[in-house]
Amino acid sequence: MVADGDQSALTRCNSVWIHGAGLAGDTWDAMTVDLPLAQKPDLPGHGDAPLVDQRRVETYAKVLADQIQANTVVIGHSLGGMVALELAMRAKDRVAALILVEAVPTVRDRLSGRLSATISAALFKAIPLSWFTWLSGVGQTEATRTELCRQMARMDPPRIIAALDAAASYDGRPHLPLVAVPTLIIVGRKNKATHRGSKLMADTIPGAQMVTMGGGHMLHNDNPEGLRQAIADFVGSVWAGRGEPGQQ
Repeated sequence: MVADGDQSALTRCNSVWIHGAGLAGDTWDAMTVDLPLAQKPDLPGHGDAPLVDQRRVETYAKVLADQIQANTVVIGHSLGGMVALELAMRAKDRVAALILVEAVPTVRDRLSGRLSATISAALFKAIPLSWFTWLSGVGQTEATRTELCRQMARMDPPRIIAALDAAASYDGRPHLPLVAVPTLIIVGRKNKATHRGSKLMADTIPGAQMVTMGGGHMLHNDNPEGLRQAIADFVGSVWAGRGEPGQQ
């Protein structure tokens, strides 16, 4: 999938695409098919990556930090957005721009967020994985339901519980005013759960931009063309006047 419009800067720059909980790096395949410099790592406990002892976003970021090359655009979805935010602190000399898709800096600021993570973990322990996958797909588009089924079939309860625990324990709010790179926040209009946290990031990260588009939490399935174009437009604006991406 390649969106219309100028994609040249995105095509030529280093980029790291970080997936959300329960997914794997290949969830970005259609979005990155024409990006030769794109990396799509599996977070610990996802895809082919082993679990780590510490179930923390900070640990996930530490594992990925070595993959961040100079002048890299870091894109993170959901839990991957938390990891991307952490990477902007840990690899600030190598992160050129930050794009946070359907992400929040913490779920600890609201009772509903804390309960959601706790209830999800409890459900994984109590019901078959196929039932949880079905519940996750209720109200989603056909493309999203198909992707959730494909991805979740490779997971098991210990792995997804570890990811949910990592998200539930993270609080990236102190980092927000310290982010020193161009930042784009992208939210789906249908998923109200992320709007408050996304607006907080847009209001607190210096110079951050925010885009709202059609779709829900899984924007890369719900609205891939719109998401890809928003990312390409932002990356193009970041490199305008800077010369060739990767050459600074």
